[in-house]
Amino acid sequence: MTEKELSSQYQVQLRFFDPDQWDGMGFYDAETRTIYLNSSLSANKRYQVLLHELGHLNHSQSIYNYASTRCENEANRFMIRNLIQEELAGYDDLSDFNWSDFAKKYNLKTTTDEVMIQDEYLKFVSGI
Repeated sequence: MTEKELSSQYQVQLRFFDPDQWDGMGFYDAETRTIYLNSSLSANKRYQVLLHELGHLNHSQSIYNYASTRCENEANRFMIRNLIQEELAGYDDLSDFNWSDFAKKYNLKTTTDEVMIQDEYLKFVSGI
């Protein structure tokens, strides 16, 4: 799915900022339903960050203030789930999926990311 299709599906606006304005990759402003993305990111990384920020749509500021780690993990899981679904759509044999290669491709390095990749893959192939 394209960035435009995702923003339309989730009814959010996309805006871009220059890296000299802020050094982050992106953020979601719930008040305006706007996702801001760093304009210097590659198209692939920008898409990955967009998916992550879409994972924050159901997080209020008060929830984030008290459970930021949980919110970040939920956003990463949303991103991983969507990236895996798109990746596996191009496979003839789903058993060819290599979670380690996938993690390297998207620069997902934490143990939590690795567990999420494996979990989301198993959910996908089992139809859950």
